[in-house]
Amino acid sequence: MRDTTIKSEATALNSLLEKVHQDGGYDFREYKRGTIVRRLERRLHATGAKTYLNYIQFLDAHPEEYQNLANDLTIRVSGFFRNPYTFQQVTKLVLPELVSSKRDKKERELRFWSTACARGEEPYSLAIMLAEFLGSQLRDFDISIYATDISRQALEEARAGVYSPKDIEGIPSTILKNYFTLYDKGYALKTDISQMVSFSYFDLTSTTQPPFVDMDCIFCRNILIYLQVQLQEKVLKMLYDSLATPSYLILGEAETPTSNLNEKLESLDNKARIYKKM
Repeated sequence: MRDTTIKSEATALNSLLEKVHQDGGYDFREYKRGTIVRRLERRLHATGAKTYLNYIQFLDAHPEEYQNLANDLTIRVSGFFRNPYTFQQVTKLVLPELVSSKRDKKERELRFWSTACARGEEPYSLAIMLAEFLGSQLRDFDISIYATDISRQALEEARAGVYSPKDIEGIPSTILKNYFTLYDKGYALKTDISQMVSFSYFDLTSTTQPPFVDMDCIFCRNILIYLQVQLQEKVLKMLYDSLATPSYLILGEAETPTSNLNEKLESLDNKARIYKKM
């Protein structure tokens, strides 16, 4: 009886995820099941649904729930300069080589991509990092930081660029003074930083066609760990195809390239998960 119940629940979950993909446009079918189940419980509780089949019926009656579901299934844990060691090593290992190469080639464009930007902390951190590194030479370059996410709500908050005192805890006072403006509602990014970042909707798992090409550096951190291996490979190949040559890929501290990409990437820092495409 227990095995039959488990099988029935798995079938219902598969039907739900297929419906979310077909009708809602969000593809969570190849996310790790443990993550999906835990986060789905929130929506079932919030909507009063007792089973996955009940929730499917709720979606039919309330199509706006698809966005709520996407918000809960999306990993939105972020913060300015999250995992500081990574940013330190990017400043040490990536930026000097990248900027020097651009100058040697007499190229002005620097192209970065934050692939799961949540509320914008990561791409804005990249912009501040570049401003700090380049200093008075910042205007020598045309900087484009593309920031994408699956949550439209998070993107709206990111575009606003306003953060509460709690959001900016831990940011050095000099960074806060130089790059933020204090408002009644919190702290806002100054225009010269916010204008470096362009936000748009994109689902990493939905296509093999990259939305951007010739990227100098891609940040894809703390995403792959939630995906099944086959989907990890698909996403990494798409990111690899987005990169220029040479260029850099930054993964989360608990993530590594899949075996089919290992031989194509040079590891610059195993702890910070910084890789170079040669």
